[in-house]
Amino acid sequence: MTRSRRQAVARPRRQRHTAALLGTVLFLVLAASGAAHAAWTTAASPATGSVTSGKVSITQSGYDQLKFDYTTGSSTTTKPITLTSGSVPSTYTLTFSAVSSPAALAGAVTVTTWPVAAAANCTASTTLPGNQTVFTWASATPMTGSLAANGFVVLCVRTAMSSTSMSTYAGGQVAVRLDPSAAVGTNWNAQAESVTVTQTIPDVSRPTSPTNLTATSTTDAAATLTWTAASDNVGVAIYRLYRDGERVGPDITGRTYTDTGLNVGTTYVYTVDAVDAAGNFSTMSSAATATTSQSPSSTSWYRVKSGGLCVTGSTNANGPVTVQVCNESLTTQLWQFDLVNQSDYLINSQAAAGLAWQRTTTAAVVMATRNVSDSSQQWGGTLSGNGLYQFVIQVNKNKTECITVPSHTAGTALQTQSCSAGSAQQFTLTAAN
Repeated sequence: MTRSRRQAVARPRRQRHTAALLGTVLFLVLAASGAAHAAWTTAASPATGSVTSGKVSITQSGYDQLKFDYTTGSSTTTKPITLTSGSVPSTYTLTFSAVSSPAALAGAVTVTTWPVAAAANCTASTTLPGNQTVFTWASATPMTGSLAANGFVVLCVRTAMSSTSMSTYAGGQVAVRLDPSAAVGTNWNAQAESVTVTQTIPDVSRPTSPTNLTATSTTDAAATLTWTAASDNVGVAIYRLYRDGERVGPDITGRTYTDTGLNVGTTYVYTVDAVDAAGNFSTMSSAATATTSQSPSSTSWYRVKSGGLCVTGSTNANGPVTVQVCNESLTTQLWQFDLVNQSDYLINSQAAAGLAWQRTTTAAVVMATRNVSDSSQQWGGTLSGNGLYQFVIQVNKNKTECITVPSHTAGTALQTQSCSAGSAQQFTLTAAN
């Protein structure tokens, strides 16, 4: 073969096709209470590739079941908390934050946790496995562990208080917030919603009874009571006073009270009890009696009642004195007792100055011009029972007639009749000021 022919034949040429370096794009998407994402890329090149990660997330359930009231006979609660991951493996962290009142209470609650295979394995009777973690709500440090992709972890949580601590912190409470989170490496994490539970120690202890209840002073219309303080494991909030078994007055924060609006010449029986902030109340104190003055004051005005009706006077001279439905706005139902002859009274009208009760010759009781020398206007008050008075007329110095209400019907006029026992001749006097 000639040289020229050899040259004419094309010589095979080795060509090396070097694969182009393909740019790589790695795109990671992570979600944590909303989407969190990051991307890492190389320089652009003719061919590209990408990888998308799974989702980093964490959810919890069951923590809210740790809400609890510690009481005698129920001082421990045991509940499972389930943590569930997203589609990539991660490390979880549980952070506890406690606020208690009083502040020391958080340190009195013992918290024990350990892993279990399923929620059903976490009950009040579950025996501690030996690898449990123990702390208090006050000393809690973050708890960590591993979560497989699309996996879950169940933690059994037991909280408890001693009987001594329950007594010490009765009425207190602790609020504990759980913040769950999950992380992949140091840059990617997910935060679940915070949950707060409250554990309380109800105050069920009653205060002691107040002592030394005493009526220290009385007038014709009031009695002042004092007593020695009760005691309570948390503290007494108020006292309640009772007169003849019925509650009187407002809540009392001190240890003395003046009861007003009492009837003249009446003996009352008082008791008092103590109440704490939780509403627990003591037994009643020993009783104390108070007797108001038997004589009305000449400077006060009184309502005179019989059969639940009020004695009411006309504003006109010679007008009748009747019984009517009581009305605190009516001055025609207010009377002043003006002492004369050291034992008898002129009974004056507030509504009609200068008019007073008078017995007529027909035994009627009317309003008449005031005359201190007129014996038909001079009335003696005689106690016929506890706080019950008979009004005896001074007629010819012979006190044998008493004011009578013939019928306890509104509008009935008063008259005088021979004194006798019975409600028709019984009246009470109650100060109006």
